[in-house]
Amino acid sequence: MVSKAADKKNSPYTALDIDRLRIGVTLQAPIYEAEAEKNILLLARGKKITQAYIESLKKRGIRSVRVHERDLSNLMLPEGESQQSEPGSARRLKRRRTQLRTSVSSRKRQAPETRQAGSPWQIQTSSFLHQVSPVQTTDYVPALQSKYHEQFRVLTKATGEIYKQLLITTSVSMSQLNNMTDVSLAQLSDDLDLFVLEGTAPVEDGNLCRHGLQMSSLALAMGTQLGLDRDTLSQLSIGCLLHDVGMQKITACTSLSHEPASQLERLEVKKHPILTYDLLNQLHEIPMVSRMVAYQIHERCDGSGYPRGQQGNQIHPLSKIAAVADEYINLVSDHALSPGLLPYQAAEQLIFDAAHGKLDVQAVRALLQSISLYPVGSLVELNNGQRAQVIRTNRQHYGTPIVKLLDGSNNETILNLLAHDDLTVVRALSRNDLQPAAETSEAGIICQPV
Repeated sequence: MVSKAADKKNSPYTALDIDRLRIGVTLQAPIYEAEAEKNILLLARGKKITQAYIESLKKRGIRSVRVHERDLSNLMLPEGESQQSEPGSARRLKRRRTQLRTSVSSRKRQAPETRQAGSPWQIQTSSFLHQVSPVQTTDYVPALQSKYHEQFRVLTKATGEIYKQLLITTSVSMSQLNNMTDVSLAQLSDDLDLFVLEGTAPVEDGNLCRHGLQMSSLALAMGTQLGLDRDTLSQLSIGCLLHDVGMQKITACTSLSHEPASQLERLEVKKHPILTYDLLNQLHEIPMVSRMVAYQIHERCDGSGYPRGQQGNQIHPLSKIAAVADEYINLVSDHALSPGLLPYQAAEQLIFDAAHGKLDVQAVRALLQSISLYPVGSLVELNNGQRAQVIRTNRQHYGTPIVKLLDGSNNETILNLLAHDDLTVVRALSRNDLQPAAETSEAGIICQPV
């Protein structure tokens, strides 16, 4: 069991008994000896926990290790579960899917705001979803992917120009904002998978404009799945794009630093939604809904967010969508002393958070329908031992994507797992797990999410 926190103040590391280490987990961060005064490295990032390794530690007299918070939930065995009875990622996923379904059923019985008449969470004749192209079962054309990638680069630059204009002149070009939304919606309707591929890429610390644009992309895809109309999607997009402008006014510059933030700096950062809202409130052309989205993106349904600690119905429905998009990008991105998760691990964490009331269940479901449990570009292993790369999603059937087998041959085999009842994904793979096969796929899709 977890015995004690690491000695350093605000350290992301926690001490864990070696008998509670889960066998087969690949580390996202190094682990260290817990009882040593100095940081003695025991196992590097990317290495896998094995039974032989645990036995080796015991022979050296080591009983506990310091584990990074990113690895803790995956590494720590529950009480009463032995290392020999480790259930594997497939069973953990099944358990968390059950939690999500239970939470959804409970909310349906309670008739919450997202299911009431007139709620934006319904498919209607005006829903933009009707304009989205159906699921494709073919791989991408490299030229089209390059086009989407270049358009995203241009939109990132345009977002930066809008931020500068806001901070210098306290004004904004609504025509430019509306044009950016129109471009994004056109991309989304033509090829949803290719559109969200750009939005799911990890974001470098401090790149606020890129973060805002990716949040906007994911939120647009999620809102489309939830049945929002074009005008509502536009308001959601603008709120996401502008939500971090207040961060530029914080003198601590914590967001641009790779060093761990102090308590004071973290408090300063939590003020930025207020600064953003105050700035946007001076611009009457910005829709009120967009201002509210920018203000409440960091609020969480259980009251654990900021700046006001609001919860439940105190949070605008569109802000709940934006919050899930924000959480996903943060999970897959590297931070100071905190490496990003694999896309599958991030999706699993969101399911867990939704089941425990932190995030909106319907919003998390919409994210999974947009990007799948295994986002495009992910490397996976099937139950027959074959390894594959995800090339398309199956929307509502987010556990059964469309994959391309990586067998080292020149013959390209594409399988729609939805049409193969005998084939399932059993685990997500990292680049290190599949280096030779990953190298053979470089001529195809750019695997940004992994």
